[in-house]
Amino acid sequence: MYSLRKYLVVAGTLAIFSLPALARTDMLSWQVNQPVTIGTTQLKPGNYQLKAEEGQSELQVKENGRMVATIPVHWVQLPSKANSSEVDTDSGKVTEIHFSGTTAAIQFGQ
Repeated sequence: MYSLRKYLVVAGTLAIFSLPALARTDMLSWQVNQPVTIGTTQLKPGNYQLKAEEGQSELQVKENGRMVATIPVHWVQLPSKANSSEVDTDSGKVTEIHFSGTTAAIQFGQ
């Protein structure tokens, strides 16, 4: 009985510490050539890093390592894995972000 209890405690501890490792963090570098709006933030031309943790409700936008915006997001499921990372825009506004190799995408304005 003692060894079973010890096994369960060790297994439980490992499970708790491995949970953060199960959450997928997606990042992509994005070059903006003309002003664009993402959420309610307008970005000027430049190079940005977009970072989101799957299932979380925000997207981090950094420029040269400096946080310039934290934007609320809505996740949707794609019918298949995205072949590449891409940022979809319409009339100067970001509408969706796909991350390579995942079936989850971020949607804006929904």
